[in-house]
Amino acid sequence: MPPTVRDPSRSSINAPTSYLSNVSNFKIIESTLREGEQFANAFFTTEKKIEIAKALDDFGVEYLELTSPAASTQSYNDCKAIVGLGLKAKILTHVRCHMDDARLAVETGVDGLDVVIGTSSYLREFSHGKDMQYIIDTATEVIQYIKGEGLEVRFSSEDSFRSDIVDLLNLYRAVDKLGVNRVGIADT
Repeated sequence: MPPTVRDPSRSSINAPTSYLSNVSNFKIIESTLREGEQFANAFFTTEKKIEIAKALDDFGVEYLELTSPAASTQSYNDCKAIVGLGLKAKILTHVRCHMDDARLAVETGVDGLDVVIGTSSYLREFSHGKDMQYIIDTATEVIQYIKGEGLEVRFSSEDSFRSDIVDLLNLYRAVDKLGVNRVGIADT
């Protein structure tokens, strides 16, 4: 009996080349100005942050992610200074899923906010002490506020890989209905 020949057009799996057709949908979100300060003894002056932001903008990075303006008065002022440069890159800031953080970030004039909250049972118990319904309700309030201000939103769960998959799916289904621009699934 001759081997069976499959018709590739009937496959439910996309051919590898089809993934390449989506390359134009990807954007670089450069996080040096946020992540770069999260190691021991790291500190960028405002002048250094401006220098880095301009270099990344000249390179063609589409998005620059900055430290939360809620982290310190200096972070708030740095956010405003970089927004005021008039770069081609969109300026984002990373904030906790909390209305006070969101309002402060919006005040700086950024183009969008990256909103994050811990979802694992460990973080819910030992970090913020909130249950999943509270997380969904708070995310809804914060996202609606940001979208109402005409800004982009990325929503991320934190400690995702130790989170219950059903909880994550319910959360991401809820934020998707709100029209978030991007989602992140952070492990830390």
